[in-house]
Amino acid sequence: MVMQINSLYNNYPVSSNSLEKKTAADELAYLQKKYDGYSFVGANFKQGMRYGSNATTNVTISPQFLKKMANDPKLAEEYEKEIANMRECDKWCRANMQARGDKLVADGWAIDKDGGISRWSIGTHDDRRIKVKSPTEYANELYEKRKEKGKTALKHRTNTTISKPSIRFDRKV
Repeated sequence: MVMQINSLYNNYPVSSNSLEKKTAADELAYLQKKYDGYSFVGANFKQGMRYGSNATTNVTISPQFLKKMANDPKLAEEYEKEIANMRECDKWCRANMQARGDKLVADGWAIDKDGGISRWSIGTHDDRRIKVKSPTEYANELYEKRKEKGKTALKHRTNTTISKPSIRFDRKV
């Protein structure tokens, strides 16, 4: 919304960015417009809540905190810097998951009513326990190998002939 301040001599256009935001909805709309590729939701985040898509940086902000941001430009500026950094953090986290062989299903950020920021993600991975043996399984396997190796060594000894010594010592009593 553009307003004009008229004076006797000039018209001074004022952009909507310099206007003070009054409602949480205004702040949310402003953030959505400012950050292309982000998906914003005004809600109180609860564990298990899922929103957005993998193609965007997903951010949910408490309506109470949105209202605080709308009426406090310094607070809004501080959190806008944090929001701008979220995309880089997402890239790093996604690369980390791929390096482990995991697959990202969904992820996002939550800003609570007090301004606390947290990150969530949902991923899938193959069950590494199938590939990795427990210490007990490994010890049992080693025991069986040694036991088998001992049998092989015993077979080897019984197949070889042991010759009697050629020198004989007789004891006289």
